[in-house]
Amino acid sequence: MHVMLCSNSIELVDAASKAFSKAGYRLTVCECGLEALAVAEVVDADLLILDLETRGLDCLLILAAIQELAPALPIVAVSTRPQLDARAVSHKGVSYITLPSDSAGAMEALLAGLAQTERTRFVSGSTST
Repeated sequence: MHVMLCSNSIELVDAASKAFSKAGYRLTVCECGLEALAVAEVVDADLLILDLETRGLDCLLILAAIQELAPALPIVAVSTRPQLDARAVSHKGVSYITLPSDSAGAMEALLAGLAQTERTRFVSGSTST
């Protein structure tokens, strides 16, 4: 499984690297929204994790553009603080998770749980025709 992560948070990138490598996933990290748009166009990813705190384009613009480029790509929006955009993101059919900001271990555990959930969804979706 191939996961794209759009974040410039060192803590989130480190936690995702640990969680997803343990799960055997390939991880592509994009440091800004524009980079995520470019990568989404050429990489066949199975999941995009979008950090709403990432610099660059407004997260709703990024979501709309990525959904246009890769309509089948599942997206999970994350943040270490409650976001005003969370409700709008949810209305676009995107899951939203508030990440713990006080513990790298807790963030890694949450991402590992997300990895397991997405792996189950991916495996069941890829075997059903």
